[in-house]
Amino acid sequence: MSAEKILVLDFGGQYTQLIAKIVRQCNVFSEIKPHDYHSEDIVGDNPKGIILSGGPDSVYGDGAPQIDREILELGIPVLGICYGMQLINYTLGGGMIRGGDSIKEYGESSVMVENEHDLYSGLKEKITTWMSHGDSVDGGDLAKGFRVIGRTDNHVASIANDDKKIYGVQFHPEVTHTVNGKDIVSNFVHNICGCGDDWNMGNYIEQCKKYVQKTVGKNDVINFVSGGVDSTFVAAVLSKTENIGNVYNVYIGALMRKNENKEVVKSMEKAGVKNLIFKECEDRFIEAVSKMSDPEEKRKAIGDLFGKIMQEVCEELKLDADKTFLGQGTLYTDQIESGKGVGDKADNIKSHHNVGCPFIEDMKKKGRLVEPNNMIFKDEVRKAAKEIGLPESIYARQPFPGPGIGIRIVDGVENVDLSEVNDKVNEIAKQEGLIGGVVPVKTVGVQGDGRTYTYLAVLRGERNWDKIRKAAKRIPQEVREVNRIVYDLGKEGDIDFKSTVSTKVSRETVDLLKDVDLEGRKIIDENGFKDISQTIFVLFGSDMNSKGKRSVALRAVSTDDFMTVRPVKVGDGFLSWECLQQIHDVLLDKYNVGAFVYDVTDKPPATTCWE
Repeated sequence: MSAEKILVLDFGGQYTQLIAKIVRQCNVFSEIKPHDYHSEDIVGDNPKGIILSGGPDSVYGDGAPQIDREILELGIPVLGICYGMQLINYTLGGGMIRGGDSIKEYGESSVMVENEHDLYSGLKEKITTWMSHGDSVDGGDLAKGFRVIGRTDNHVASIANDDKKIYGVQFHPEVTHTVNGKDIVSNFVHNICGCGDDWNMGNYIEQCKKYVQKTVGKNDVINFVSGGVDSTFVAAVLSKTENIGNVYNVYIGALMRKNENKEVVKSMEKAGVKNLIFKECEDRFIEAVSKMSDPEEKRKAIGDLFGKIMQEVCEELKLDADKTFLGQGTLYTDQIESGKGVGDKADNIKSHHNVGCPFIEDMKKKGRLVEPNNMIFKDEVRKAAKEIGLPESIYARQPFPGPGIGIRIVDGVENVDLSEVNDKVNEIAKQEGLIGGVVPVKTVGVQGDGRTYTYLAVLRGERNWDKIRKAAKRIPQEVREVNRIVYDLGKEGDIDFKSTVSTKVSRETVDLLKDVDLEGRKIIDENGFKDISQTIFVLFGSDMNSKGKRSVALRAVSTDDFMTVRPVKVGDGFLSWECLQQIHDVLLDKYNVGAFVYDVTDKPPATTCWE
């Protein structure tokens, strides 16, 4: 391993691990440390550079994470990202513009940069970036020695103190949707920090095997698989690791899509997964969440039931709980969104069934978890799975977590007055040549690295992708009560923003969503649209067309790592309006559905799933 490295200090950002990952992609070793890492420790680590992550706090807030100021005086190049940039300016005496006093920026944003500067060398003057912030650096009150080297239409987007080699960017270069993000990070680590490019991940699989051997020893492993690439890769690693105990692979049939249990079992057997045990438990999961509307309550109940079933399987196999290890395909994405990243400042965006349930936490305390993937992301595990020899049906499979159907059934909110919010949304929509409204359905979002749980806006009108996307970006920036926007494929006219239909998890709603999901995916496949990272159908309790029926949404996204996503574009060969119209017509004709909408929101401000 190269002695050269970049330290990433974590302030609770949702993308901290992506920073480390993109540095590694530049063939430079990176390591994450908590935000309160001391300057003396940094000197001992001898890094070539330091990157400060984003985070959910305001730098001036009570209890907000701060930085040892001496770190900024070591002479080591520093790059602050989002909160990190704000913290640099604030710590060194600069001013801030608070989020409530200005326009917030979420999602895709254009930035004008000083492209003669080393940080932006080789780039155009106007670059496409990804923003997620409420507070901003005050360009009229910069810390001494700093100057502005990048701006959006609204705010300072980049600062520099070339004498001290300290820089800041308000956007997130580490996410895939910042078009030249890797170039910016490469410029920092190579041009400014002076790093070489002699580190790579070619031996990752061998590192996994060594990790498993060191962790497990001669003990048995019970490995819970879902049929997806994450857990199946772990099964493959375990099968190829010598000198460990027996490996038992268990697949729990929770709330999967129609016919999926048979497909998953067949696919895993084809992939060579041995000792496979299948447990059909769908009715138990329906019962566990049947009276719940709150997404976190549902997710935790699902996670707890998974843990209970895991424990039951261990008992059935007569495995010694004090000697058996639990294998999981947990990605770092899951840990980040569950607030389980480095340090203690990350916000819990949404709980994951394989992170934090009592059984898993108990195994973790005993030191009996084996998770080879827990510091990597979806695109990396796909590459590793292909390298280890898994078939394309596994390594290219769209993700669908065990509790999937249960968190795609979203209840409405009764007796809430949204008239004022509705007027705000409609005014923005009109300015973009559309009609808009807000309906009494809440979904989970991620804004400024923090969790939001706010309302759903609906757009109608001309099928012009650029207009729709422009409105979809403006609404959550200007209307704090909204974090997700959909486009209605149905009629033009007024949107019923008051009526709801009870939409809790039940045998009826589960079967309806399974049928809708299967029908919708079939139509997409028949139209030949394959370049979709994840296809999600949602059943939600808005009666927006006053038919006394529930509504269905399609969330089709494009992403590499699921830390940021874009809705798949309608037009130019990605998806077509004709395909969406066909889905609309079939669903409303064959099923008890009153409306079909297409989710047009980025992540952030919305999460990939609705709950």
